[in-house]
Amino acid sequence: MTAPIQKLTDVQTCTGISVRTTNTDEISHETAKLGKLWQSFYKNHVSQLEKGQDIYGIYHNYESDDVGAFDVVASWKVNSQQDGQEKSGNDDTANTVKATKNKNASNLTTVSIPAGKYMVFSEYGNMPNTVMNAWEKAWTYFNDPSCEHTRTYHVDFERYVEGNLEYGQVELYIGIE
Repeated sequence: MTAPIQKLTDVQTCTGISVRTTNTDEISHETAKLGKLWQSFYKNHVSQLEKGQDIYGIYHNYESDDVGAFDVVASWKVNSQQDGQEKSGNDDTANTVKATKNKNASNLTTVSIPAGKYMVFSEYGNMPNTVMNAWEKAWTYFNDPSCEHTRTYHVDFERYVEGNLEYGQVELYIGIE
């Protein structure tokens, strides 16, 4: 199975709440952080979003590969003008994740999803099983010795279409070379 490849031509800026974790930590209920992150996001931020607004789970700041630590931001898209560097003319800007504390709200982080090539794994159904199924397909694909693509481990993200965190469509974008 080969997932479609999508080329993002524009930087996308999102704001939300963040945790740092590892895949090993997420196996155990005692050390898992992602469930708590999404519970907090749902409780404190979803009601403030427009109905039907897409929600993003952004994976970035990878220590290495799928074994190392990484940051996850449960977020929503914001106007990129708030970023301030998106039109600087510096080509490196589009290829660099920028995460800064939002000065207008405590504990919010702003992250830019860079333009680039992404392999998209799409699933539909009950959360969180649906998003876990998408990740399982991605891991299976990239761990296959005959895999034709290489992950960048720069930025990956989940897009919860129309903001459905209980039942709906999720698109998992994996950054590739």
